[in-house]
Amino acid sequence: MTIKEAAEITGISIDNLRYYERFGLFPEVPRTASGMRDYDEMSLNWIDFAMRFKRGGMSLEAIREYIQLALQGESTKPARKEILLDAKKDQEKKMAEIQESLDVINYKLDTYEQKCEPVTIEMVNAWKENQRLLKDETGPEAI
Repeated sequence: MTIKEAAEITGISIDNLRYYERFGLFPEVPRTASGMRDYDEMSLNWIDFAMRFKRGGMSLEAIREYIQLALQGESTKPARKEILLDAKKDQEKKMAEIQESLDVINYKLDTYEQKCEPVTIEMVNAWKENQRLLKDETGPEAI
């Protein structure tokens, strides 16, 4: 199948498919006698495999390393597992940061009427007063 058809099936742009292949994100796609890419089921499987890692937050470099190691065979299992453990650690850190953000938002929502809104009003009023004082100091001729 052509690169255009592969792009339609995978939802990845033609430019990105070419880039990912050059980058080594998946094995080279078979070529026709005239040198055109000829995507087969195996190519689509490799693309899907790599994109699952990408959607999971793994860096392109880590995906490439993992796939290159996988192509070398069983002896690379420990190194591949280490890549997965590092990716897991990165995702857990991101999840903790997101959870912390969500906790702050939930707190603000839970206490909005009692705490958040009064503080916001106070800050806005202080800002307005500051603007008024600045205007008074500079006088109308500065405007």
